Amino acid sequence: MKIRADIAELLRAGHRDNAIAQQLGACPKTVARHRAALRIPKDAPGRTSHTSLEDAWRAHTEPTDDGHLLWTGGFNSGVPTFRHRGHRHSAYLIGHGRDPQGRCQPDCGRPGCVAPAHVDDGPGRARTRNTYAAIFGSEAPR
Repeated sequence: MKIRADIAELLRAGHRDNAIAQQLGACPKTVARHRAALRIPKDAPGRTSHTSLEDAWRAHTEPTDDGHLLWTGGFNSGVPTFRHRGHRHSAYLIGHGRDPQGRCQPDCGRPGCVAPAHVDDGPGRARTRNTYAAIFGSEAPR
């Protein structure tokens, strides 16, 4: 079997089969065959080898050349989520210290971006509008 270097690299970095398949546009079964051929054990469901919450989050991101951070992990009801030590967390938690309130979206306009400085929830957007109004005397454009 010929081993794809991109799949091998992500497997060795600890990424899960489905995340690798989604990121690279590969079949999950192909990724699983690569894992078996490389003799890399698969983590038990809900278990992770990442030591910190941020490491687990970072394992599901892909930086771009233009400053965005794209989400390669899973979603729960359209919200980027990841597991750490058996618990599901929102990707918003990193950089904000809490789960989002209301709709959470990237303000940068790049779909799938989870860079903490680019993502805000309802209260964060309201705070930005209020700050804009205090400075410029009118509400920020939506």
